[in-house]
Amino acid sequence: MTGPTTKRQAAAEQTRQRLLAAAMAEFSRRPYVEVTVGDIARAAGVSQGLLAHHFDNKCGAYLAALRAARRGLGSLPATRPDLPPGARIRLYWEGHFTYLADHPDLALNLVLSDSGTPEGTAEFEAARREGLHDLCLILGLDPDHPAVAMALRAFGDGVDRLTVEWLRAGQPFTVPVLVEASIQLLVGAVRALPLMDPGIRVDKAVRLLLRKPPADQDR
Repeated sequence: MTGPTTKRQAAAEQTRQRLLAAAMAEFSRRPYVEVTVGDIARAAGVSQGLLAHHFDNKCGAYLAALRAARRGLGSLPATRPDLPPGARIRLYWEGHFTYLADHPDLALNLVLSDSGTPEGTAEFEAARREGLHDLCLILGLDPDHPAVAMALRAFGDGVDRLTVEWLRAGQPFTVPVLVEASIQLLVGAVRALPLMDPGIRVDKAVRLLLRKPPADQDR
């Protein structure tokens, strides 16, 4: 068991949270290459040495900011397991896209942008794989099948690009429209699977996706 938090530990955690908030703000405003350790430290009102203490370097601060931003998006497995698969996916995506719409700079420069560093790319790809894996499982698809992996990866790339263009255009249509457009992109990817492997059965997955929930089940 851990003992009670000391004043020093509490102060250290407060400093870490200030640095994390500053890192999220700085990486949301500008691309990774344009942000410096000094920028983050100044925004947090602390020394650069404290940033190194808590996050090692700029890349460490970036990864912490990216993980914090992704936590704000929630997760598909945690979304209303009592609902049918299609309803769960729609509800999760509604929250996901609403969060990005409310934080467009964070979405464009952090959540939907690869830093270009090996560590950042690995984190970005791991989050993408996890999301697509969860999607496959809820639809009854094998995430390890090569055709499924390729088709769902192409779908993920397409939805990310759609979201980026939607945000850059000033969100010209509503989140529910974006959700349904994403559903149709996913249906197209799933329907393509038997072309790559005739042994893959997709009728059930397509039915699950196209079945809209009753109005009283979508919350």
